[in-house]
Amino acid sequence: MRSLIFCRSTGHNIHSFYLSSGGRNYFLFTQRFRWGTHTYYSGGVPIDAAIDFSRAHRNTAVEMTMDKIPMYIRYIEKEYGIEVLRQTRRRYRWNDGLRTCA
Repeated sequence: MRSLIFCRSTGHNIHSFYLSSGGRNYFLFTQRFRWGTHTYYSGGVPIDAAIDFSRAHRNTAVEMTMDKIPMYIRYIEKEYGIEVLRQTRRRYRWNDGLRTCA
């Protein structure tokens, strides 16, 4: 199943970002409202596009958000025992599917 990053406006001048994976939504973080960020993430963006700096088109608000996302996704992966990022999947598959990290 495809994982998506999306944002919702949750108050005056506040965005909340979520990860949608496996039919569940996981809260990532909140930040101040920026129109460019809202435009890019409000409809939902696949993980690869959500952290691809070439798609930001020099919009610094979007670039700063892209910089934060991997750190929060790694936390969610550890907290809930899910695999979202390609790097995480590779790390666990390397040990014949065992959920042990080197």
